[in-house]
Amino acid sequence: MKGILLTIFGLLGTIIIVQGQTIKQPSDTMQVVLDNEQMTVTEYVSTPGKDVCGADKHSHPAHLSILLTDAMVQLTGEDGKAQSIDLKSGTTFWSEEETHTVVNTGDEAVRVYLVELKK
Repeated sequence: MKGILLTIFGLLGTIIIVQGQTIKQPSDTMQVVLDNEQMTVTEYVSTPGKDVCGADKHSHPAHLSILLTDAMVQLTGEDGKAQSIDLKSGTTFWSEEETHTVVNTGDEAVRVYLVELKK
C-alpha cells in the first residue's frame, strides 16, 4: 500500500511539474527585426503547409534571403510555373523584384530573413 501511495504522489508531482512548463510551438509570424535608413530586415516563420514569406501571391522588391532553418518549399512564379526547392540552413541568395507564391512543403517550421535595401 505504501508503494502504491508513493507511486501516485510521484506521478502527481510529475504532472504538476509538466503542467507548469510551457512548450513553445512555432507559429506563422512576420516580424520586422531591423528598420533603419539603409535597410529593412523581416523575419518570417512558416509552419508546414503555410505561406513562407507573404500571403498567397505577393510581390517583393529586390532583396537578400537568408535561411535560418532547412526549408522545403514550392515556389510558384508569376507565370504560374511551380518548382519544388530544398534549401539548407545558412543558404543565402539575392532575388530581383518578383511576384510569387511560396509554400512550406516540409515537415518543420521554416525561418527566413528577407533583407530589403532602401538605397
